Amino acid sequence: MTEQSQVITTPAIDEVVNPDVSEHTVLTVEFRDVSVKDDGSFVVTVASNRCHVTRDYNPSLYEAIESFLNNGGNYSKYAEDIVVESDPLVLARLWIDTKLKASENIVSQYRDARDLGTALPVTPQQFTELLAWRQAVREWPQVAGYPSDETQPSAPGWIDAHDE
Repeated sequence: MTEQSQVITTPAIDEVVNPDVSEHTVLTVEFRDVSVKDDGSFVVTVASNRCHVTRDYNPSLYEAIESFLNNGGNYSKYAEDIVVESDPLVLARLWIDTKLKASENIVSQYRDARDLGTALPVTPQQFTELLAWRQAVREWPQVAGYPSDETQPSAPGWIDAHDE
């Protein structure tokens, strides 16, 4: 988008502090990348900074942006107000990575304890269940119905209790 320059007449600082002063100062503000939020406020770039502009907080800049838009200025819808549907494949991959990473600690603790001859954090049967579940998680993308949540491998119930 083209950078736009607006001349804004705003009360002098002294007038805000001292209402008897009637001077006005002219402030030139250059803004670009105007985005309009659903609530009617704006997000613009001023001096390389993204700024949220509301009628109450900065009425002069708000009115200048409003005038710019009323005269055909370019704008976009503010991105956070746009609803984006998540890609089920991306979410499934994230689930796989998260579950494997979260359960890796139990695998490491078990193998370390076994190799060092110290107390095991889970029973050998639980460790076998964990390894089988982790394998099922890795192979989930090959299961019919992937990436549906209903086809996700179910973790053994003791895993959640172990993490607490």
